[in-house]
Amino acid sequence: MGAYENVHEGLKALGLYTIENIIDNYLSNVKDKSTMEILDHPLSEEVKSKRSREYEAKLRYSGFPFRKTIEEFDFTLHPSIDRSVINDLLTMRFVQEKEKFVFLGPPGVGKTHLAIGIGMRQ
Repeated sequence: MGAYENVHEGLKALGLYTIENIIDNYLSNVKDKSTMEILDHPLSEEVKSKRSREYEAKLRYSGFPFRKTIEEFDFTLHPSIDRSVINDLLTMRFVQEKEKFVFLGPPGVGKTHLAIGIGMRQ
């Protein structure tokens, strides 16, 4: 087995599937870069891919009934919601300080949407 096959088998064995998928095309297009610069791109892509897979797994495990982000929430329809309070919750300071919060209000004002949006924040 040659170096090409060894590299691809090694990447698969280590679970570096993103690098394994992009390495051939990437190396054929690399020009005038240092060894560290050459290594940086595929490793960065692997890390991004791994984080994305972890995030998706956490969302599946969360049991959220649907996916909604804070950016999708229309604050103009609900002027009584204080945007600064929501922005403070989005800092996740309450997690560090081991605090709890509860959304109270009648049906249809977006309590679930806001809670999911905060929970989906990375």
